[in-house]
Amino acid sequence: MKNFVLSMAALAAAGSLSGCAAPSVPDTYTLQSEFVAAPPASAAEGPRMSIDLAPVELPERLRRRQIVLREDGAQVRTLEQQRWSASLDDELQDALSSALQSRLHAVDVAKVGAGGKPVYRINVEFSRLDARLGGPVEAAVAWSVKELGADRSRVCLGRFEQAAAGQSVSDVVVAHQQLVAQVADAIVASQRALAGGGTAPHCAAS
Repeated sequence: MKNFVLSMAALAAAGSLSGCAAPSVPDTYTLQSEFVAAPPASAAEGPRMSIDLAPVELPERLRRRQIVLREDGAQVRTLEQQRWSASLDDELQDALSSALQSRLHAVDVAKVGAGGKPVYRINVEFSRLDARLGGPVEAAVAWSVKELGADRSRVCLGRFEQAAAGQSVSDVVVAHQQLVAQVADAIVASQRALAGGGTAPHCAAS
């Protein structure tokens, strides 16, 4: 009887300890990085323009905090323990806004008023954004740039690819950051072509 009581007490203690165990904390990542942010022009000059970046469009399956990886064929894998710091569409919105403001020496009217500067409306849609462990991050992106109050605009469609440096989720995140920088550079080229009346890769005048 004594041994039975001791055994039950041990089981109860083990159950209590397991019930008190803290849940594992997911690894959290952001798209903000040195790849996304370019060195700004002299702050003494003040912003040259304003941008109005519309909410970035993304396939519904990616509009979440969990990192989603493409598997073979039509399979995808959602990682519960590796997450973005916000939903991926919000991460892309913030990263692209920061990158464009830095590269164009601009302010985002969503955060600051236009202040009498030229305003460029920018729409961005990722129709594809796939990543694989040990493979590249690939994206198909459509965007448009229009100067508000003017009739001219640029409509653009590009495919982008960025290889990951290794096999880990952290390597996939860095590849995402580098791909966002590629997209930002392409949008900047289209804005400058619009302002200067020239042409830009991926874009057609309209």
